Amino acid sequence: MASSDPVTRFVHDALAAGRSRTEIQNALSEAGWAKSDVDKALSAFADVDFTPPVPRPRPQLTARDVFVYALLFTALTFTAVYLINLVHGILDLALPDPADRSNAEARAIYRIRWAIATLIVSTPLYVWMTIFTGRQNAKQVGEKRSLVRRWLTYLALFASALTFFGDITYVLERFLEGEFTLRFLLKALTVGAVSASIFFFYLRDVEADRDGH
Repeated sequence: MASSDPVTRFVHDALAAGRSRTEIQNALSEAGWAKSDVDKALSAFADVDFTPPVPRPRPQLTARDVFVYALLFTALTFTAVYLINLVHGILDLALPDPADRSNAEARAIYRIRWAIATLIVSTPLYVWMTIFTGRQNAKQVGEKRSLVRRWLTYLALFASALTFFGDITYVLERFLEGEFTLRFLLKALTVGAVSASIFFFYLRDVEADRDGH
């Protein structure tokens, strides 16, 4: 076995010797290995009745993946940011701040126009790229193991979670200061809803990959 990982080598040798996955898992657990290490080592080999053990496709890094997934997540970023800007601009028009009289309406309209123009480009691109990569993943197991896809997915999870918790913190801070208005609340809810939607969408994607190893 070429792998330098002792657990992976052990799993390979045990499978080659005809041991079941349950026996291997129990033996490693009794030896003190963490369940995550054991599961990772077992998932390196396909669950097929064949000797020697058949390795699963490994994560790969290709220029095509970099282009496809960088484009996908860039479109996601623009769509999320300008969707929030669009809603905020509408709220500025619908619930104007009495203290802000310096071209507030003109600035809100300008903001809305930019948001609509950007969304017209970014949203169809994001939807199409999501459908395209989803179909590719369904056809080819290796696509789902792309290193670029995996890293950018976790980056999207991290960024959306960070935005969501930052949004909650800011809402609480404004509330404690006594500067809590309906417009502010609706803007904060918009940010929270968009970031939470992104987080749970890609969390489901990660869980699906984990279930399918």
